[in-house]
Amino acid sequence: MELLGAELAPVVAFMLIGEIAVFAVFVCAWVLARLHKGRYHHYVMLAAFLTDELVFKPLMTLRALEVYGPYPWPGTNIAPHLWLDIGVTALGVATVVAAFRFRVKKKGNMFMPPKGRIHRLLGYLFISLWAATLVLGIRIFAGFYL
Repeated sequence: MELLGAELAPVVAFMLIGEIAVFAVFVCAWVLARLHKGRYHHYVMLAAFLTDELVFKPLMTLRALEVYGPYPWPGTNIAPHLWLDIGVTALGVATVVAAFRFRVKKKGNMFMPPKGRIHRLLGYLFISLWAATLVLGIRIFAGFYL
């Protein structure tokens, strides 16, 4: 399959496009939160996070093990990306836990009270670091394929 002028395995193209789509969904969920659409923000963010963790991360791991064998992979600069990704996953879990801990439901609406600021701060940090992980991943992709 050809993408961006490079010949790729279909699974690589799927992972690249999928991760960019997950980031777009994260941004949409963030906008929903800023618009005070808590319930929609909650479900969209949770769906994007779970899709990333249960679909794309396992695919990337399996692909790396299939192509390069057991870690560490000689000649690759993947260690910073890998460690950042592990940290972002842990931060994402902490953000989800804080969301469930501090949310308030009233008359079918969901919102964050003032003490839920920790969730907001974790969320900003999560989105920022997740974007950094995506940029590092695209850099690694470009180094291999472009």
